[in-house]
Formats: sequence, C-alpha cells, structure tokens
Amino acid sequence: PATLTIVDDDDSPSIAFSRATYSVGEDESTAVITVTLSALSDKTVTVDYATSDGTATAGQDYTPISGTLTFAPGVTSQTFNVIILDDALDEDDETVILTLANAVNATLTAPNPATLTIVDDDAPPTVAFSQAVYSVGEGTGTAVITVTLSAPSSKTVTVDYATSDGTSTAGQDYAPISGTLTFAPGVITQTFSVSILDDELDEDDETVILTLANAVNATLATPNPATLTIVDDDDSPSVAFSQATYSVGEGESTAVITVTLSAPSDKTVTVDYATSDGTVTGGSDYTPISGTLTFAPGV
Repeated sequence: PATLTIVDDDDSPSIAFSRATYSVGEDESTAVITVTLSALSDKTVTVDYATSDGTATAGQDYTPISGTLTFAPGVTSQTFNVIILDDALDEDDETVILTLANAVNATLTAPNPATLTIVDDDAPPTVAFSQAVYSVGEGTGTAVITVTLSAPSSKTVTVDYATSDGTSTAGQDYAPISGTLTFAPGVITQTFSVSILDDELDEDDETVILTLANAVNATLATPNPATLTIVDDDDSPSVAFSQATYSVGEGESTAVITVTLSAPSDKTVTVDYATSDGTVTGGSDYTPISGTLTFAPGV
C-alpha cells in the first residue's frame, strides 16, 4: 500500500482577550475574564495568563493570579477569574493589567494585554469639626481647633476654614484667621490655631464662629459651623469713693462726691448710694439723697 498525506493549509487560529477593557464593581468580588480563539481548531490550544498592577495594588485591591488556559479541540473560549478585594476607602477607579503569553497551536493577537477596571463603590468621607463647642481661657494664648474626616480616604482631601465674630471682636479679642487644611491619603485629623488676645477688662465670655467650606474629595457635615468660647480671666473691678473724706463749706450749697472703679469694665456696672446722718441732721443740715450710679462700659 501507499500513504497519501493531506497537508493542512489552514493557519493556526489567533488567540486574544474577548475585549480590550473589562469593568467590575469593587463590591462584586469576582471579575470573569474571557479569552477566545478566532476559529475552531482540531488541536489542543494552550495559553498562559497573568495579572499585574496597573493603578491597582495586588493583595490590596485584587488577588494576583496566573495560570494556563486549555482549549480542547473544537472549543473557542475559556475564562479565568480575578478576585476583587473590597475596602472602605474612597478612591479613584483602579486598573489591573491582564496579559496572555506562550500560546501553543495558536498565535497571540490583539487585544492583548487587556485592562480590568475596578470601579470604586465607596462614598467620599464627611469632614467636620471634632466638636460643636470649643473653650479657651483668655490668658491661654492659643486655641487649637481639630477637624476630622469620618473615614480614611485614598484621595487627598482639602477644606477651607475661617473665623468670624460671634460676640467677640476680631483684632480685639482674637486674631482672625483663614486657610486650607490638607488631609493626605490615610490621614483623618488636622488642626488649626486661633490666637487669643488678652486684655484687662472684666467682660462676659465671648464667642468666635468657626466655619468650614469648599471641601474637595469630601462632603461637609455637622458640626459645622462650631463655636469657640473665650472664657474671661479678669476679676470684676472694685468700686469705692475716690477719697475717704470730703469737705464742703456750709455756704456752697452742693458737695460733689466722686465714685470710681479700680479698672475699666466691659460690662455695665451699677452701685447704689445713700446719705445718712453723722453729726448733722437730714432735712435740717442737708437734703438726704439716695440713688444708683451707672458706669457704662469703659467708664
């Protein structure tokens, strides 16, 4: 007998990813990746696959994987899975690079490599003051104000801050300030300082309004605004006659009596006064009098 050999004239099929880009939600746990042959083959086709970091980080955003896909004769598609690792960080969508190599009985073609995009599912953190009310002694010099994020972020967060008058007066009770706080990725607290201006006036506790605005990569939350209370450290002034004895001629008709404060006050001060008989007799030697003196603030 003789043998007739039929020489195959068909090219090997090409092998590639089914598409150039894949997408998976961060909370979906698994991305299914499909690899296809361009045509049926009577031969067993194999190809190696592997993942590598794009902007995603292996072990943090996904589980790295590599292996070999086998296409039995007549099979034109196979899949492998990439495990997605969910976290609570607000972050940009991140990418994993998918690569095919070492094809047997097929030729590699585009798309290869392909890109898997992990779509972030976390809301931006909120940013707010650490408390609604802060307090500082007038003589302390500086009030430290803390601003916090509700959760860490993978993005840089910024927020503007500013002071404004409550019952206090900028430049008199405190030094006005404004600026921008920057939270690097992973940082959840930042502070700014308000300088307190001490004086010698007895006054009510006074307030400064603290405000956050223009948050980037975060949303504003309460408490905002917050209140800084400046606690007065000055004693009340003393009130007394300007001298222990006064003298007036009987013919002068009026004696002027002066009452003084030991220091100015930011409050309205009142004091009652009255005359009473010493060796003289009211109604005969002088006209009895009583009343209230009022010292306006600063008088």
